[in-house]
Amino acid sequence: MNLKRVRLDLPEGYNYGLSIFSGWSQLVPFAIDAENRALSRVQVLSSGKIVRATTREGDGGAVTIDVECGFELDIEDLEEVRGVFEIILRLNDDFSPLYDLLARYPEFSWVEEAGAGRSIRCPTVFEDVVKTICTTNASWGLTKGIVRRLCERLGEHFSGELHAFPTPEALASTTEDILRAEVKSGYRSPFLLELGRSVVGGDLDVESWRGSPFDSAALKKEMLVVKGVGDYAANNILHLLGRHDFLALDSWMRKRYAELHNDGEPASDREIEDHYAPFGEWRGLVMNLDMSKEYILKRIQ
Repeated sequence: MNLKRVRLDLPEGYNYGLSIFSGWSQLVPFAIDAENRALSRVQVLSSGKIVRATTREGDGGAVTIDVECGFELDIEDLEEVRGVFEIILRLNDDFSPLYDLLARYPEFSWVEEAGAGRSIRCPTVFEDVVKTICTTNASWGLTKGIVRRLCERLGEHFSGELHAFPTPEALASTTEDILRAEVKSGYRSPFLLELGRSVVGGDLDVESWRGSPFDSAALKKEMLVVKGVGDYAANNILHLLGRHDFLALDSWMRKRYAELHNDGEPASDREIEDHYAPFGEWRGLVMNLDMSKEYILKRIQ
């Protein structure tokens, strides 16, 4: 197995140790090594080579990426790995407007101090959409199982039990029966199958969402056309794209809001939306930070 190392500089104030324990980092083909504060991922490169890349905190505000591969890696391969992790770690997201906004709210002074706000996303919008569909009406444990089986059944094999995430082509070429019986994705199966086939057939370009010139409302309307993507899923995908002006409300969020802000009594979605409305285009992320404050502060201690 060939091993190469890549250095990736982090923005000032970036909290690597906090970021890698958020978002999709618990879903394969990601893996977390909590003891060594390492995030790894199996990835198929455009050259066709399959690698396992592992990030660790380095010196001078940087991370190192150890890249393992059964073939010799060239400069283009390593630059692609660097680009993949720039997306995953959200290195180009600018959170200074959020921190400037929250400076007016003492109850959120901890956010900038903690370097909070980033969460792990996937290198492709396609993978983000698939994983979001797998979270709908599912416990976290069920979601992890579905995604693991999806990779095992349809993703390229690296070594041992490690597989890459399936390509749209791999998903499009399977059957609903296989998804139901082997992946155990239940009612989501026809949605996943249609998503893969729509992407491969050119009817749906989910990757264009990342740099879309449309505002979030228009982009969300486009997302809602995709079967299996409802209001919650669309709002979550927008969040992964760096758009935070909608609230991704699920049962946990509603329960947590009731505990923190409504004396344990259920609140309507409108009441929750009104509570975070002053935060404008950042309101969805502010809600997530508010709900997760206890976890975040424990993580950075």
